[in-house]
Amino acid sequence: MERYQYSNALRGPKLGIGNLKLTNPLLRLFFWINDFKGKIFKPILNTTKTKILVKGYEDAVLNCYVINPDRLDTNAPTIIYLHGGGFFGGFAPINFINACFYANELKCRVFLPEYRTSYKYKYPIPVEDCYEATKFIYDNAKTLMVNNNRFVVYGDSAGGCLAAAVSLMARDRKTFSIAMQMLIYPVTDYLQLGKSLKTYPLATWSTAATRRMWKLYLGKVNPINIGYASPLYADSLNNLPFAYVEPQEIDCLCDEGIAFAKRLEASKVATILNVIKGSYHAFEEEYPNLFVLNILHQRCDQLRKTPYLK
Repeated sequence: MERYQYSNALRGPKLGIGNLKLTNPLLRLFFWINDFKGKIFKPILNTTKTKILVKGYEDAVLNCYVINPDRLDTNAPTIIYLHGGGFFGGFAPINFINACFYANELKCRVFLPEYRTSYKYKYPIPVEDCYEATKFIYDNAKTLMVNNNRFVVYGDSAGGCLAAAVSLMARDRKTFSIAMQMLIYPVTDYLQLGKSLKTYPLATWSTAATRRMWKLYLGKVNPINIGYASPLYADSLNNLPFAYVEPQEIDCLCDEGIAFAKRLEASKVATILNVIKGSYHAFEEEYPNLFVLNILHQRCDQLRKTPYLK
């Protein structure tokens, strides 16, 4: 893995996917182990972890992990956390570390649905699972003791793509209301036109992995409703919820995150674009590094002060 000029406050990534094929048995084993570690992760920071069942696409039943604070603020946002992993990977411990941080800091519940992934289930099943799981939590907000007026769809990497797509689907289908979308180093561009793909081809998440990720996710069929697969190309981005978009500078996906934020702004969607200088894809792996803690606090501050969470 090439060494780029990361911030001096970060040590830089230990591992990268590089040119490995996504079907490589060792890579699949790595993601399976990561998923297992995530599921058995013991919560930190005065939080607890529970598991519920939620509805998925075509009446599938999905597991959903819930991170609970020691004290729930009924006015706090409700976060639906859609994990990354190139649409094919499962959970990772860092997903639960992030979720515990938000739950403890904001005194909110964080829901992590276990959507079906593209090794077995091609588009649109993963994104439809995310939509149905979010709708289920919204519809059962009273039972789950959360505020459905302050719903946040949060996603990192491929999860950022899924979160943006769920926002589009909720708008189009008029089934529930989302107050905010928080998109962390999001995937948005299936055509892969960003210059950063050439500038940082061997960063943590590689350009080769991006190309193979899209092939695995979309299969050989042209996607129905391209915007739900690749939000940058949605017919319209009008009337979407407030968006916080956070690309990392040293990431092959940086430019597509910026492009999506600019298109949201052009569509009159209230948007904050925050490119983190010197940072890289999945930099939260360095938790509890002070750089990481600072960014996590910034995200929480944004969730606290946004006027769209009413």
